[in-house]
Amino acid sequence: MRRVVVAEVKREAEAVICVGLVDPHGRELPDWTPGSHIELVSGEWRRYYSLCGTRDDRNRLSIAILREPEGRGGSVHFHDTVKPGDVLHIAGPKNHFHLDETTTRYTLIAGGIGITPIIAMADRLKALGKPYVLHYCGAGRRTMAFLERVERDHSAALTLHAGDEGCRLNLPSALSSLAEGEQVYACGPERLLEALGSLAEKWPEGTLHVEHFTARSNILDPENEHAFEVVLADSDLTLQVGNHQTLLEALTSAGVDVPSDCCEGLCGTCEVAVTDGNIDHRDLVLSRTERDANDRMMACCSRAAGKRLTLAL
Repeated sequence: MRRVVVAEVKREAEAVICVGLVDPHGRELPDWTPGSHIELVSGEWRRYYSLCGTRDDRNRLSIAILREPEGRGGSVHFHDTVKPGDVLHIAGPKNHFHLDETTTRYTLIAGGIGITPIIAMADRLKALGKPYVLHYCGAGRRTMAFLERVERDHSAALTLHAGDEGCRLNLPSALSSLAEGEQVYACGPERLLEALGSLAEKWPEGTLHVEHFTARSNILDPENEHAFEVVLADSDLTLQVGNHQTLLEALTSAGVDVPSDCCEGLCGTCEVAVTDGNIDHRDLVLSRTERDANDRMMACCSRAAGKRLTLAL
């Protein structure tokens, strides 16, 4: 963990604040790439936020926090308590939403607070001189963070979709003529990403790249789960995974070190190799082709479809 000081808290849009973080001794902070996030820690609260500032400013990291009263409480805590001068802790930056800079053309789609990683990608593509279009959707201009910055820096590529102005995004129309090799990067509400996922079934594998802010569900219901056996081929161990626990929990309890991060099936850090057995995939990381290969899984959420799995651990 790294200690940081809150340099600035400003209202960025309705229910959105932008928080600027600096090193307490004025040192440079770690470099980061578009799509990166940090884990922000304040007491018992730990939440992940995408970096959305200017990469050229190595002395500051900026994040935007949407107040979500119906969420788990972290965003409300940060909105209500964080102020300039506060000392917080961060982990990262880490990046599970990488921008492939070798592609020739890009479509960027942001819904609501999903603009945070997307604006960093737009900044980078503009700096590289790459052709791109940017679709930014929101309930209304008052709720859309970084709107002034987006309109100033990306006006030539921007199509704004403000719902209260009747300008809703028509995905099939907007994506009807993707160029060969064009890549689509999107972040936003789950309904937007699900609609994109449906369209992407007709696209070449690897065209769509998305970042989810929340998992569909990370709560196990023992009544609807079954226990299974896990054989660790390299360690000559056999473990039992109960219907009340995740594979990651079982591995950790047995002293098996598996790196993990989000624990919600969103980041891919806890991926383990599977050499035998069928997998019940529940992550939001693997592509259709990767799932069909049945040779890897996310230990934090995915399970055995049958009674036994063999892992290369």
